[in-house]
Amino acid sequence: KKKLSLPLQITSALGSLLLGYDLGIISGALIPIEDELNLSHVQVEFMTSSILFTSILGSLMAGGVADLFGRKKGLLAAALIFCVGSIGMASSTSFAVLITWRCITGIAVGMGLVICPIFSAELAPRRERGSLTSFNELFINVGIPLAYLVGLVLRGQANDWRWMLASGSVPAIFLFVMTCFLPESPSWLLKNGRDSEANLIVNQLVDPSETPEVRARAVKQTLKEMKRDMYSQKNMASWEEMFYSKENQEAMFIGLSFAGFQQLIGLDSLVFYSVYTLTNYGVDETTALQVTLAMGLLKLGFTILTTMIVDDAKIGRRIPVLVGGTFNVIAMATMAGATFFPHSLTTEALLIFGILLFVSAFGFGYGPMCWLILAEIFQGPFRSKGLSLGSVTNRLCSFLVVSTYLSFIHTLGYGGTFTVYTFTCIAALAFSHAYLPDLTGKVMGVKNSRGD
Repeated sequence: KKKLSLPLQITSALGSLLLGYDLGIISGALIPIEDELNLSHVQVEFMTSSILFTSILGSLMAGGVADLFGRKKGLLAAALIFCVGSIGMASSTSFAVLITWRCITGIAVGMGLVICPIFSAELAPRRERGSLTSFNELFINVGIPLAYLVGLVLRGQANDWRWMLASGSVPAIFLFVMTCFLPESPSWLLKNGRDSEANLIVNQLVDPSETPEVRARAVKQTLKEMKRDMYSQKNMASWEEMFYSKENQEAMFIGLSFAGFQQLIGLDSLVFYSVYTLTNYGVDETTALQVTLAMGLLKLGFTILTTMIVDDAKIGRRIPVLVGGTFNVIAMATMAGATFFPHSLTTEALLIFGILLFVSAFGFGYGPMCWLILAEIFQGPFRSKGLSLGSVTNRLCSFLVVSTYLSFIHTLGYGGTFTVYTFTCIAALAFSHAYLPDLTGKVMGVKNSRGD
């Protein structure tokens, strides 16, 4: 039992809160920004999606930063960049300046998305790895309703959108301070020949109430597994090996495909544009803001539920994905069916129901499972770069969805757009059923799902 593992995981996962907070806060800020800066729908798309594009650059950098400087310093850098970017966005005087600061902030988002799951997977004991690594998705979902609540409170105040964007510096400062008290990953220390430091940290993570014999065995076994899994720095896979090694091809196919499908089903179009979508469809702005808060709370609640059950051998990784994916199909089809008809109280209610069901199903399945599967599916030498590539794929697909959503609406209407997403949901569900492995309680690496 690892007495300190839970607070350590919570602190490391705070990096994911930064993404969740930005997802939520921009939804409430879009309308006042559009009004003040007189933006077209294309400019709104570009402003919203720009942070996702540069988060790809942050994701590409993150694996190398985490391997070279350590997981802890990587998180500190992400927090600092996000803090500066939030203040810069709030003080923007033009569309160009606002875009520049959102791009800078995106680098921090991409770094956090990669480094947090690595940190969590390497600090978590095997039996708790699923629930603790899922805290990364959990904290994204803590950030979303927190930002929605802040947006609801600030809306209508003087300079409301500026205060909304500036508020992102608060969780960034909190992350920076808390990360200062974290130990470095023992796996990273072992890879860099710092065995004595790794030994000391692992000793601190073992429950002090255990007998000295049990503690000694636990430390020895943990260090042995870390060495076997991560080797040393010289054995980390090169980029060429990532793409061409037969040992890694299956993990690459499953991991990157699943990371892409998680976003292609359209979740971020709803999260980023929830208020915009509902108000343009005919829902009053106050109700739309309240719906977005309910979205965040439901997504958070179902993510917590999955976190609690994911390490149960009878449930594992596949069941939440397949159950959640099925309800994603039903929810998106409901939204498509409702919006093919003229606006009425009935279609409005069905649209809101579909949105709430969709985010709930995502919180139960694809949301927390994506980062856990990426953290588990790659073997030690491939893990850091594998998570970087998975995050890049995920953010690229998110950018594709967010940067085209309003154009789709203007071209296909709500019904046509949601129909496209319905078919994507069906494809994601079929892929998950056919290929997704289950590594519950097993050594990390896709081949271990078969007991190889």
